[in-house]
Amino acid sequence: MASCRLSLNALTAFIMSQKPQTLPSPASISDQASAWFARLQADDVSSEERSRFQEWYRAQPQHAEAYDKTRKLWSLLQMPAEQVNGRIRGERLNATQTQNSATADYAAEPAISSGPEQFDNPTRPLSGAEANPPGKPSRGISTFVYLSLLLLLAGWQCPRQLQNWQSDYHTAAGQQLSLDLEDGSRLTLNTDTALAVHFSTQQRRLELLRGEAYFEVAPNKHRPFIVDGGDAEARAVGTAFSVRKQSRNLRVAVSEGTVEVSADSASTLVRAEQQVDVVLHRLQPVLNTANDDAFAWQRRQVVFNRQPLAEVLDEVNRYRAGRIVAVNPALAERMLSGVFNIADAGAVTEALQATLHAQAVKLPGGLVLLY
Repeated sequence: MASCRLSLNALTAFIMSQKPQTLPSPASISDQASAWFARLQADDVSSEERSRFQEWYRAQPQHAEAYDKTRKLWSLLQMPAEQVNGRIRGERLNATQTQNSATADYAAEPAISSGPEQFDNPTRPLSGAEANPPGKPSRGISTFVYLSLLLLLAGWQCPRQLQNWQSDYHTAAGQQLSLDLEDGSRLTLNTDTALAVHFSTQQRRLELLRGEAYFEVAPNKHRPFIVDGGDAEARAVGTAFSVRKQSRNLRVAVSEGTVEVSADSASTLVRAEQQVDVVLHRLQPVLNTANDDAFAWQRRQVVFNRQPLAEVLDEVNRYRAGRIVAVNPALAERMLSGVFNIADAGAVTEALQATLHAQAVKLPGGLVLLY
């Protein structure tokens, strides 16, 4: 079994070649779809890359569904992106005319078609190379692609802004926050988290809108402490535990005492050094876990144990303003173990490049493509 080791501030990793035992998450598949779509708009995309894309597209129904959604969103964003791109091109043209420079390059620049025929064949991506001779990248198309990616990222951020407005406390990517509640309980919010507090004389209810939080609960048998994750809730009287919400899934890990976790009319007890997941409304088996791993984020660390790179990036991206995406499906499946220092999230790209012998392309909005 081949392995390699890299020692950097951000990441210490061991890479193994065997296939993962878990399927990619919906978030990672969506990232792959977006990355493939962005890559296929480039002027220098190769026939080999197109073949790899088609293999990825046909590999799983979820791949095709995610890519088709990306195409549809792109078509919706194409018009506003073209309008902004047109303004930029107009400003460039005016500046060129002012400097008495030739304007032939702009006049000859091919128009970007937004006709529906571009979306008829799901395995035929838009291609700048089809509209431009090889070796002559189009500045207009590059600007258009970048603008559209920025709009995609803006759309991704909109739900977070709404959740921030609904919350009493929230954190940004890479930020953590500790505070004391009025009942004497202590609360620690991890990165990119939003939480609303609803206290009454009968109960102490907190709504986790997104992210992850650690709760050190002040005992009060007459006012149960409940964390509502939407599809499930965790109830405690006097204990310490964390709740993480990712999409519609929930994970509860207990460091002290006992927590009752309920979902879809079922419930289970989770004790110290145990955790339970709720996946699509369903309680999963209770598992034993080491507190050092489950609560490593409180030490500004994240621990990986034989996980696919796609899952690792899902975790790392929680601590970044942008996103790192593994474009190559084979790369996304590489297994990785190690410790990531979230206090130095900016170094992870260089660490992954060196460890995986991968290349990286940095795009506006903090988007990084690994391939």
